[in-house]
Amino acid sequence: MEEFVKLIEQILYMENFNTEVTPDLKERFVELYNSYGNNVPDKYRSDVNRMYNKYAATSQVSSNAFSFSY
Repeated sequence: MEEFVKLIEQILYMENFNTEVTPDLKERFVELYNSYGNNVPDKYRSDVNRMYNKYAATSQVSSNAFSFSY
């Protein structure tokens, strides 16, 4: 959980300074959200929900972007 909170704070900091959040951070966020999303501290809840809605779709798209079958 501590790692998740640190990641949330890092992403919020990056967003605050208009720095692009890297794909690996987005992917890590989604992974940790799946583990700890229900137990996030209240002060981060709205930001976490917003970030999840924003990053979950991009994370899934990027991981499957090059997979196809003949």
